[in-house]
Amino acid sequence: MKNIFLKNMFTSAGVAALGTSVLMADTPLTASLTGDSVSGSTIYIVDPTSASNPQEIMFSSDPSQLVNALGGDIDFAGGNVELYAASDGASLSNFATADHVELALTFGNGNQVTLSSLNGQDWFNSVTTGYDTSWGADNLANQWFNDFVDELETFTSLAAFTGDRENLFETFRDSGGFQQQSDPNISYVETSGNTVTVGLGGFIDIKPRVTTLIAGAANLPEALVSGAIPDGLQSSEVVLINGVANYGFNAVSSGVFLDDGVDSYSATYELTHTVPEPSSAMLILIGAGAVTLRRRR
Repeated sequence: MKNIFLKNMFTSAGVAALGTSVLMADTPLTASLTGDSVSGSTIYIVDPTSASNPQEIMFSSDPSQLVNALGGDIDFAGGNVELYAASDGASLSNFATADHVELALTFGNGNQVTLSSLNGQDWFNSVTTGYDTSWGADNLANQWFNDFVDELETFTSLAAFTGDRENLFETFRDSGGFQQQSDPNISYVETSGNTVTVGLGGFIDIKPRVTTLIAGAANLPEALVSGAIPDGLQSSEVVLINGVANYGFNAVSSGVFLDDGVDSYSATYELTHTVPEPSSAMLILIGAGAVTLRRRR
């Protein structure tokens, strides 16, 4: 079930004492990018002259547009900021130590949040076997991929294609799949208390990518398997929120699209992340050896 963050929350104490009390979510006051000169970033904003519905988004190279690009919400994405735009073309060896592209945000309530792209170290480092790109390793790559295939298997027609996960994993890895998952498009960010809500731009249906993956793993023409692949497949890219990997498999329409022939950014994947309270720091240190991630259905 999709986790949708409520912007207006009523506290029980406020109801008792004041009738109603509203805690509003904060949006970014300032935003800055680091690492973009090496690894690439792009900024997209809604085209105010567009008469189409949904509205088109267009490229901007002006960093002063960062906050404007993040001005959307779950109902309408005002644009997005893409981190690590060069990831799709990176080889696996170059990807291993690629610079992170980080989006640093400050909010009116004093919160500071850093969102980041991923590199090979984030995906493939294992506490037991080091840097390990193989199937079955104890790392984020294998955990995410198993979650991804679990989601595919909720469509019964895909069961015939997902039995050999090792082959699927290796096909995905060798065709640049993890690089493609590592350049998140940040549509909006909000905070309320110690909760961070992030909207990621993506596709409302990733059927073409799943078709390519399954055809490649089966060594069959895409046209031959396409008819067996259902519509409505969804999966977000992955983003590091204060160093923790977050992703989701349930999207809503973003209300916008990029006129690139495939209607990119037609979906919003909303993720929530809890920032630990200061008193929780010792617990974090105790569990530091575990791979951390957040998954949203």
